[in-house]
Amino acid sequence: MTGPSSSHGSTLYLWPLRTLYVGDMAALPPISTGAHTMLLGLDHDARLTVSEQVFSGRAFMVPAGTVFQGDPQGGRIACCFLDPLGRDFAWHSDAMQKHGEIWSGSQREAGQLDALKTILDQQLDAASAYAMLEGLLFPSSSERVEGHNVDERIATVVQLIRSDPAENISNDQLGAEVALSGTRLQRLFKDTTGVPIRRYRLWHRLFVTASMMAMGSTLTDAALAAGFSDSSHLNHVFKSMLGMKPSLVLRSSRKMRILVGSDQ
Repeated sequence: MTGPSSSHGSTLYLWPLRTLYVGDMAALPPISTGAHTMLLGLDHDARLTVSEQVFSGRAFMVPAGTVFQGDPQGGRIACCFLDPLGRDFAWHSDAMQKHGEIWSGSQREAGQLDALKTILDQQLDAASAYAMLEGLLFPSSSERVEGHNVDERIATVVQLIRSDPAENISNDQLGAEVALSGTRLQRLFKDTTGVPIRRYRLWHRLFVTASMMAMGSTLTDAALAAGFSDSSHLNHVFKSMLGMKPSLVLRSSRKMRILVGSDQ
């Protein structure tokens, strides 16, 4: 991400289950996120590279753990990290076309682009933005998603990780909470979320770090509170998952709004 060059700036929305960046963005180096990722070119086609295959289009979905490069080709972009338990993923995949490891296009694409442009141009607050995107970029809370069944054991483990992100609870300890062995839990967790438990824990720590920075904490204090051992550890994780150093977000925050909201 870079500081915005458009007159409308850029915004990073931090909701508990979903995170959205909308605005200007530099081309991303190869990254692998801890959540399923939606990329939408707001002004024209964006470019996505996965396993040396190059795709061009307005909307893409990349599964968690997949290495990809994104290039907005000079236009504004929306980058949304989705519900890790896969409800959003199942909802989107039903309306998109699968191409190898990724999905592209969408039956909801026109509405998604219109809503995202409105959010950016009107600089909406977190609650208003969420309300506008519900039913377009993620399903409403009351909507039943066909083909998606949450394993309550994995939902419990996700909640345990989220409740204390700084705690390094072992797989065996987590498994004991849901009557599974650590090995069985690890396999089931990856099948459900797309990433290993450790990867998800680090991903959530990035969310906690960014949220604390948005509320005024220093980068160092936020990183330590989120469970990173030191700034070097944070830098490594941040760069591998988001393609940049956290200091760039801190510097860009003078031009970019960072808003913390709640899922409705």
